[in-house]
Amino acid sequence: MPIKRYIAEADNTITNALKSDLSTRGTGSNMGASDVLESFYIYGQVSNGTASISNSAEKSRILVQFDIDKMNQDRADGLIPASGSVIWNLNMYNAPHAFQTPKDFKMAIKVCSGSWQEGRGLDMENYSDETYQSTGSNWIYKGAAGDGNSTWLTEGGDFAESSLSPAYTASFTDGTEDLSVDISDIVEDWMTGGVAANANLQASETGTIPDDYHGAQFTLTDSQGTSITYVFDKNTTTSAGSTIGVSGLNTNTKIIHKIRDVVNNTTQLRMAATDNMAASPQNAVDLTMDDIGLAGNNNGGLGVLDITGASGDQLFRGLQFQNGTGIPNYGLGVFLSSSYETGSYSYYTKKFFARSSEYFFLRPNLEAQWDDTKKDNAGNFVASSSLASAEDNINTLFLYNYVKGKLQNIPANASHANTNIIYASIYSNSVGNIYDKIPLPVGGGVTTTGFHNVTGGIYIGPEGAVTGIYTASLAMSHSLDEVYPVWHYEDLVSYHTGAAISVNQINASNYNPNEKYITTIENLKPSYQAEETARFRLFIRDKKWDPNNYTVMQSEQQPEIVENAYYSLYRVSDDYEVIPYGTGSSISPQSNGTADTYTRLSYDVSGNYFDLNMQLLQPGYQYGFKFAYYLNGSYREQEEMFKFKVEE
Repeated sequence: MPIKRYIAEADNTITNALKSDLSTRGTGSNMGASDVLESFYIYGQVSNGTASISNSAEKSRILVQFDIDKMNQDRADGLIPASGSVIWNLNMYNAPHAFQTPKDFKMAIKVCSGSWQEGRGLDMENYSDETYQSTGSNWIYKGAAGDGNSTWLTEGGDFAESSLSPAYTASFTDGTEDLSVDISDIVEDWMTGGVAANANLQASETGTIPDDYHGAQFTLTDSQGTSITYVFDKNTTTSAGSTIGVSGLNTNTKIIHKIRDVVNNTTQLRMAATDNMAASPQNAVDLTMDDIGLAGNNNGGLGVLDITGASGDQLFRGLQFQNGTGIPNYGLGVFLSSSYETGSYSYYTKKFFARSSEYFFLRPNLEAQWDDTKKDNAGNFVASSSLASAEDNINTLFLYNYVKGKLQNIPANASHANTNIIYASIYSNSVGNIYDKIPLPVGGGVTTTGFHNVTGGIYIGPEGAVTGIYTASLAMSHSLDEVYPVWHYEDLVSYHTGAAISVNQINASNYNPNEKYITTIENLKPSYQAEETARFRLFIRDKKWDPNNYTVMQSEQQPEIVENAYYSLYRVSDDYEVIPYGTGSSISPQSNGTADTYTRLSYDVSGNYFDLNMQLLQPGYQYGFKFAYYLNGSYREQEEMFKFKVEE
């Protein structure tokens, strides 16, 4: 299934807006249980001359978090493709309201650099629901209000901006638009574990301790752009602020531990108290960042630092913070971009539906999109022609190894040790006489003209190697009407002889600029269960096909194959578009597919088909498929709609 949605597991609105008395702020307000999320900036509601309020600017920001553990489990189970083969879109849906809606503004999507709690507050008007029983985030606190350590480092939330966790923006013209932003880089960093960055300090063998350290310095810059310069001082044993006292220290190991202790007491660049002394290289220690100031710290910001003493001797081979395997998942902040959160112009108010909304399809979600199209040319096999490019002359064939109704890899044996490799040959008849093998030209899995065996292997999809599916690609220059594929390992082990494949000849004169089709879904049922994954198989025929008694009696009509066909899905009751056409960002479809061509249909000898997991859909409603075909340079939506219901 090339689309999967993950609903937010936590969300909240935090604000410093003035309460109805226009004299106190709602900084303690929590709105974690509200069915709406809100972001705004208000300027000048109260004069700056008001004694109790020196600055009347008011802000509201959105926090939202997703279950990355669930996504990782789905990837481990083969339900989500590997990184690079999937697009992750953050989707948030406009909530209509009776208040003023701003126009022509941008919103930022930033990584949260610290954990927070959702809370149970509801009131978004008077901000009367303050953090309850020490639970829930607000403008000042990340979580438990009674715990000073739970305060944001910066009021209004801590958000990272760096090469590891860049900020994204969404533009709004009318102000009522939904938000949909590709944040794949952030999600993939979350999914790779959120392991803290490591600092590796390696002492040099040169230099005199402590004299040569005196005056040497290095600078660390955190994810929020805060830089601290540390200076060594031989005249003191103590450390104050960024001063590192090295008096009395006589080994590089002690120096390393001293650096650790000083940096550990620096708020924005705090390190864990433990370290791991390495046996090699000599006098090296690994320092691990903790949660404070972690998110976004990276090689580019912290760099490799060679500390050189007054005498010119190199005191350390390097002081390097290395990227971990990802960034911690503390969720996202969604709010007006900085240029719209300042100044003398108000932007009031942008609202989105929250995860607690009654509207099933309007809850904040991360949507995974990928193209899992399988293009089996057994139904549209072509003979090579000088009229076509080398790529268009290639045919790809599939072998599905079903054993007791389940796809399984071909087991290894004495003659076939490497089961990732398989060979295919094309025969002129079904007998399989070795002399009936057809010599093939270069192309696909054929490297030398005249070879009979095509080198293929296990099918590699966006999710990786697929159990039990094998594929091979080839060109064929013979003018036969039909051929037979034989799957084997070298010439020692024969696995399967496929059914006859009709060979099509490319003809420059058969172009039809006005192709029209009639589409049916052969196996469409009136209803499906909510936990079901269904395969829908289309039968497409030329609209002008008019069979007579002879043609009906002589042969069964074969389906037309549309190589670039796409589906969309609507809720019938209100014509709501649940899944739009995923046709990609390019004008014409990509030949091999990209992640954003996520509703492209696969095809094989039996025609076009696709899968859909009904968990995407709200039970109790009727839905309808529509199809669009890319024909002769343009997309053409077909007339038919195919309806079905999803049951509880």
